Amino acid sequence: METLETLQRRIAISRDLQSIVRTMKTLSAVTMRRSERASRAVRAYDETVGMGLQILLRDPEVAQLAIAASERAVHEGAGVIVLGSDHGLCGRFNDAAVRAALDEIQDLHEEKVMVSAVGGRAAELLESAGHRPTALFSTPGSVTGLRETTGALLSLIDDWQSARGIGRVRIVHTVETPDTPIRPVAVQILPISPGYLRHQAAKPWPSRRLPTYTEDREVVLAQLLREHVFVRIYRALAEAQASEHAARLAAMQGAEAGIRDHLEEMDAEYRRRRQEEITTEVLDIVAGATALGANR
Repeated sequence: METLETLQRRIAISRDLQSIVRTMKTLSAVTMRRSERASRAVRAYDETVGMGLQILLRDPEVAQLAIAASERAVHEGAGVIVLGSDHGLCGRFNDAAVRAALDEIQDLHEEKVMVSAVGGRAAELLESAGHRPTALFSTPGSVTGLRETTGALLSLIDDWQSARGIGRVRIVHTVETPDTPIRPVAVQILPISPGYLRHQAAKPWPSRRLPTYTEDREVVLAQLLREHVFVRIYRALAEAQASEHAARLAAMQGAEAGIRDHLEEMDAEYRRRRQEEITTEVLDIVAGATALGANR
């Protein structure tokens, strides 16, 4: 049976762990909210880019050019980018993303599939499944790092297109929903959907006057399409970051509840053991006093 001193040390360690869990829970909650705000902000920018495309694609020649280019995109393989995490304590976050990515790879039916990962934990799971990532990126440490990671992934996609002939690229990640912090999704980055382009071309303009532009229409179209891809990647990273911290928050809440229950049990055990020790000491004193009285 452990001594009271040992039990006190266990209680102190558990209280320290409880403090760490609370700190991690707070940090996860703050980062999750910031990621959600970044995702909402980029949606507004996505609408702006979409309106720019809408202006250009109302020109039948531009629309035909963009849609034809998207439909005849030649590729010799596909690329899959998996968004995971570098750190643990986030439940099934990485498992869900990698499992969805493996299903996506199987459904592609391509002889050549390039795989990349954001996050060391996801990369390890992919490698153990027989798909070693050709490129690995660190997860953004904060919301401010989302833009840098987006730029790195854009460079990777450019390399896949120019050096490896890959024209189909998808990003697999998880999103937070009201029902669960981890719901896997797959987003097509390239080629841009002809259906989306047709929708933008046919979408009515909200006012009676259509804005004009002075740059060459093909140059403007190329820039807007690249911004469209940028937004898709940035939004996926922001949603994955929010999902990761939502999963970590849920894990920390579970851990906090477990520690609290364990502390209650140890505190009750400590009080019981302490009372037994006090009772034993009192009985020893009474017995000694009785013995002394009997000897007089």
